[in-house]
Amino acid sequence: MQNNKLYQQGLIKARQGNYRGALDDLNQVLSCNPNHAIAYTNRALLYYHLKDYKNAIKDLDYALQINPKLSDAYLNRGNAWRHLGKYEKAIKDLKIALKFNPTSDAIYNNLGLAIAQSGEYEDALKYYNKALLFNPKNHKTYHNRGRSFYMGGRKQDAIQDFNKTIELSPNYTKAYINRGLCHHQLGEHQAAIEDYNTALKIDAYNVYAYYNRGCVYYSLKEMRSAIDDFNQAIQLDPTYIKAYLNRGLARYKSGNQTEANKDFYHVMCVNADAYVYYQAQRGTPSDVSYSRNAPQVEVNQGGEYFHTTFLEGLWDEVDLNYRESTICEAEFLDD
Repeated sequence: MQNNKLYQQGLIKARQGNYRGALDDLNQVLSCNPNHAIAYTNRALLYYHLKDYKNAIKDLDYALQINPKLSDAYLNRGNAWRHLGKYEKAIKDLKIALKFNPTSDAIYNNLGLAIAQSGEYEDALKYYNKALLFNPKNHKTYHNRGRSFYMGGRKQDAIQDFNKTIELSPNYTKAYINRGLCHHQLGEHQAAIEDYNTALKIDAYNVYAYYNRGCVYYSLKEMRSAIDDFNQAIQLDPTYIKAYLNRGLARYKSGNQTEANKDFYHVMCVNADAYVYYQAQRGTPSDVSYSRNAPQVEVNQGGEYFHTTFLEGLWDEVDLNYRESTICEAEFLDD
């Protein structure tokens, strides 16, 4: 009786978002009853929400050893594999789950996600279509199908799915951000800005909405507005390297070479891979040697290096002008 009370208490905590408290309760339940397959499945969900996918998989392995017919265990293990980038294992588990529950829109939706994330965007569409056949009101399925359309180069089809996502869930910020990116890439700049504005009304602290809107302003050569948005993105996420890079480009285009140099130097010092990448973009030989020699110092220790290196050497004017269309890329958000 006490064990059942603990189990129910853990489920209540989980529904309230208290995953660690729920984990403590289910740990006690399983220590008393190590053959409780559903408890393993539910504890795995707690690990999943805590992004501890390896422990989630271990619990689901135990659950399936006890009861090999648990459809939800295959579904959840498939999703855990997907988050670990093990797409073949994810697809295998999700297809097994489908055999037990062939009318589950959730399984079709997640199978579409796993297949899309493996790079097979067109193949994923048939699973999203099937999911929508069983549940035409799931806004996330429309969003995920829109993602596959986008990744497959079908931006107008993606916009239609993001429209439907927003119709079903008007506060789903990702749909506005991703629709905005489609509009931006189709040259529909005002529509893109309106989508990012709406996203920021819903979530005033969304770093991607600021960053992507800054990219639109950059494309429109409205550098002051672009810099303002990149400033906001950096304030919200000081580790966002692309925002520093694009702010540097916008500052350079505005004639502020000193501040542009600081941003470029920050990119190089904080992220040696970025340093190598942008060198390689210019056709500089021996990428490996650049990676080995990339300076690893704090940006505030650069001193006069800010004013003497980039625009006279690594980041010359021709290079920076060329980058206008290749570096300032907005972000597409996955689920």
